[in-house]
Formats: sequence, C-alpha cells, structure tokens
Amino acid sequence: MASTSSITRQLRRFAETARHFTPGLRRERPLIVGSMFALFASVGFTLLEPWPLKIVLDRVVPSQRPAALGGASWLDQCESHTLLWGSAALLVAITALRAAMDYYRSVGFALIGNRVTGEIRADVYRRVQSLSLGFHSKARAGDLLVRVVSDIKMLRDVAVTALLPLLASAFILTGMVAVMFLVNWQLTLLALIVVPLFGVSTIRLGGKIHEAAHKQRRREGRMAAAASEAISAVQVVQALSLEDRFEAAFSVENKRSVKDGVKTQRLSARLERTADVLIAVATAAVLGYGGQLVVRGDLTPGDLVVFLTYLKRGFRPLRDLAKYAARLAKASAAGERILELLRLTPEVADLPGAVAAPPLRGDIR
Repeated sequence: MASTSSITRQLRRFAETARHFTPGLRRERPLIVGSMFALFASVGFTLLEPWPLKIVLDRVVPSQRPAALGGASWLDQCESHTLLWGSAALLVAITALRAAMDYYRSVGFALIGNRVTGEIRADVYRRVQSLSLGFHSKARAGDLLVRVVSDIKMLRDVAVTALLPLLASAFILTGMVAVMFLVNWQLTLLALIVVPLFGVSTIRLGGKIHEAAHKQRRREGRMAAAASEAISAVQVVQALSLEDRFEAAFSVENKRSVKDGVKTQRLSARLERTADVLIAVATAAVLGYGGQLVVRGDLTPGDLVVFLTYLKRGFRPLRDLAKYAARLAKASAAGERILELLRLTPEVADLPGAVAAPPLRGDIR
C-alpha cells in the first residue's frame, strides 16, 4: 500500500509539473502536430517492418503453400524470384522511411523540449529575482543555482531522451498488440500475461527509487550551496584556516549523495533485471506454443516470426521503463524543486491600480 500511495503522489506531482509546461507547449502547437505525425508514421512503418520477411518465409521458402495461409491471394500469382527480391526491396524502403520519420520525430521533440524548458528557466530566474531580500538571506545561493540551471537541464534531458522515447514505444506496443490479436488472439494473451507482473514490480520498486532520487537531488543542492559559499568567501576561509572545516562539511554531503545514487541505481537495475526475465518468459512461451501451432498447421512460420519480432520490439517500453526509472525519478524530484520556487510569492507586491514607476537611472545623488 505504501508503494501504491507513493506512485499516486508521483503522478499528482508530475501532473502539477506538466501544468506549468502547458502554456509553452501551446505556443509550439504546429511543431507538436508535425512531430506527432512523424511519430505515428514511424509507428506504422515499424509495424510493417517484419512483414516482408513473413512473405519470404511463407511463400518463397516452403516447397508447398502452408495450409494456415487460408484463401488464395494475388501473391500466389507471383513467381518466387519476384517475391524474394520484391520483399527485399520493400524491406529497405520501409526501413528507410521509418528511419526518416524517427529523425524528424526526434529533432521535433528535441526542439520542443529545449524551447519550453528555456521558457521555464526564464520564469524561474525571474521569480528568484522578484523574491524579497528576507528570502535570499535565508536561502542558499548554491542551491538556487542548481535549481535554475541543473534541475531544469535534468528535466529537459529526461524529456527528450527518456520520456518521449517511452511515449513512442508505448504507441508501437499498442499497434503491435492490435495486429497480434488479429493474427492469433490466444498467442497474444499468452505473451501479455507478464505485463501485470511487471506492473506489480514497478509499483513496489518505483516508490523506493523516487524517494532515493529525491534525497540525492536535495543533497546535490546542499553540496552546491556549500561549495558556492566556500568559494565566494575563499579569502576569509583561507585567512581563518577554515579549509578543513568546509571540506569536512562538503565531504559528508558528498558521501551521502553517492550512497543515495548507488541505492537508486541498484533499485533501477533490479527493476531492469525483472523486466528482462519476464520478457524472456513471454518469448519462450510464445516460441513454444507458437511452434506447436506451426507444426499443426494453425499458424504459418512467417506469423510466428512476426510475433517474435513484435515481442522483441513491443516489449521495449517495459525494458526502457526499467532502464530509465532512475532518471525519471530524478527528473520528478527536479520538477518538485522547481515548483517549490514557482509557488513562492514575493513578499513585496504592487497593489491593484498601482502607478508604474518611470525608468530609473540607477544613480545615487
């Protein structure tokens, strides 16, 4: 129950963070539409990629037509030589188109991520400058610097290199499951039986990963604050021979940060190991049962190859989610730290209807 509530809190925090990105995303609507078109086109070409191989295995390699192919098709009128080279050319064309769509999708989403996070960074910097001197006298400059620069960079990098690829993989998985159901629904259900098991593992470990990542980001902020204070006052530190004291304080936070980082990676590796084992179990089950269907003539060899190819490609979201779990947790923690600044309201604010001051020269007379 604790892990479930932790996941729920993470989702709420993620939704709150996403709301601050909404205005910037609206301004990038044309680029988003183009990138989404490239994404869906890439998904379609990915679904088509194994089918030329199916044609070769079902209609070129066998000495006689497999019974599982069903009724006659226009492909039966083609010669084996034509089917073979036609399938090879089709495979190259599909792969080239898929690669082109992947390129445009990646570039488009990267542009969106950089522009939106750039606007968020400007908003955070503006908010920090508007806060009162009372706040700045208590806040640590190094921690604020990490939030303005490093935390937002973490959000951008994870959005471009982890979150958006996961989104693409999720669409691919949905399309592949639909095609697999059309080919053989029993084999599809057998392949998907591991998904709930992976969900249980994600809920159980996800909360622990997020907690460790959140602690690590906070410690990194304190480390940056300690380093900034020591370096900015280095003349006083050296004059009073306080180097050892500042080094000891920095070393304590550094060791704790390393410990939290190792814990995060260990939990993420455990989740990734679980995903690999479950995917192997699903693949073995499909290979065994699908092989029996091929022997009985209820499934063609090409259909089985399509299934196995889809499993390898379609289960990538599970593996990627485990692989990126630590980075997603760090990005979530970074988003929370940014929201803490954006939620702050300046202690000194203009009253409604206040008269704007004229431009000030900044000179003291």
